[in-house]
Order: sequence, then C-alpha cells, then structure tokens
Amino acid sequence: MSKKVNPQDQALFDSLRRISIDTVSGLLMGMGYPDQYIEEVFPIARNTKMVGRARTLRYLPVRPDLSDQMKEKYQFSLLHHAIEEIEPGDVLMVDAGGCTGSGFIGDVMLSRLIVLGGTGIVVDGAIRDLTVMRDMGCPIFTRGVHAAVSQRRLIAVDYQVCVKCSEVTVVPGDIILGDDEGSIVIPAQLAEEVAQKAIEIEDRELYLREVIERGERPLQEVYPPNEEVLKEYEDHRKNRDN
Repeated sequence: MSKKVNPQDQALFDSLRRISIDTVSGLLMGMGYPDQYIEEVFPIARNTKMVGRARTLRYLPVRPDLSDQMKEKYQFSLLHHAIEEIEPGDVLMVDAGGCTGSGFIGDVMLSRLIVLGGTGIVVDGAIRDLTVMRDMGCPIFTRGVHAAVSQRRLIAVDYQVCVKCSEVTVVPGDIILGDDEGSIVIPAQLAEEVAQKAIEIEDRELYLREVIERGERPLQEVYPPNEEVLKEYEDHRKNRDN
C-alpha cells in the first residue's frame, strides 16, 4: 500500500511501543483517568505489542427489522465498510456488548485489514478462525472465541462513534496501547505527555531494579527512592547520556 502512518503519529507510536501498559495505567490514574484498562479482553498470541489510533465499531443484539435496515444502507455490511475505511495505524475497537455467542470477524476480513495497514483489533466480544488468525501477525485482543458467524447474535449498527469496551469508553482517535497483559485506552490529547513521562519513569525504575539486584540497599531506601538514591540515579543518567 502507498499510504503510510503520518510522521507525527509514527514518532508517537514509536515512543509508546517502548513502554508497558502498567506504567501508562499509573500515569493515567494520576491524570484523573483511573479506568482506562480494558478488563477481561486478552491477546490471542504471546509477545504481543500493539499501538495505534482507535477506529470504532458498535454491535447490538440481532433483530430482523434492524438487520433489514442495515442491509438497505450498506451493500454488504457495516463491518465491510469499516474494514475498507481502515487507514495505516488504525486499531479497530469493537463494542460487541461482551457477547461471545458469535464471532464478529474471521481470517479473510482480517487479511484485508492487514493489507490496508491496520495495526490491531480489540473486541469486547468474540472472534472466529482463531487457529489461523493467531499466526497472521496482527495483534488481536478478544473476550472469547466462537465458530458461528456474527449474524447468529449480533448486527453492526454504528461506526466511528464513542463505544464501550469492557467498562472503558473509547473515543475515535484515542491511542490504543496493547501488550501481553491486555490493552489500555489513552485519550488522544494526553498521549504525547504520557509517552514522555512513561519513558522517564521506566528508565528510572530499571535503574532502581538494578540497585536492588546488586544488593546494595534495602527496599525501603530504593522503592520509593530516597533523596540519595534519586541523586545517584541523576548522576548515572547524566554520565550515560554524555
């Protein structure tokens, strides 16, 4: 594909890729956002790392009249439309109301998302074709797995609106960070600040862990660090960066 993630987003994503969702969670709590971690929705493969911008899709329990309305509005389905609108760096955030009685996507549609540059999927619901999709190289976070197609229980009704994944509100354009522990939603306006502060925190904590591993000081002096340890860290950082 000719389209790429714009340079500003790429720089942000590269920074966020260096940090853990644990660090981000603590920072967001201090900023007044304590509930941004998407609970009980986990990656389907190990060694997962995902960063991107939220593109949202919402499902409701299926009913015939609503299905007829959506068929009139979209030639195939709203999911087809959402996939075709994917841009490089997008993470598809799917509110399926926690329903795991049918899978909203399978390997063929996932292939199209990958070709268009999508960087992952988070679904508060279920997927199909797990055996194939976990080897396709695209991070997927899901509440469950089901062999049946989505129409068994669900109908896609809204696209690029605010949605709920687990107990987290997701706004289109939010930054989504995921790793083996799950995924977390970073409000777009806070992402740059979060990235910068998180890198600083993790650098300091790596040093503190090394101090503890050397057996030089008791825990109560190191975590949280007292003034002497903080000064040692600052000296260490200056010497390293010079």
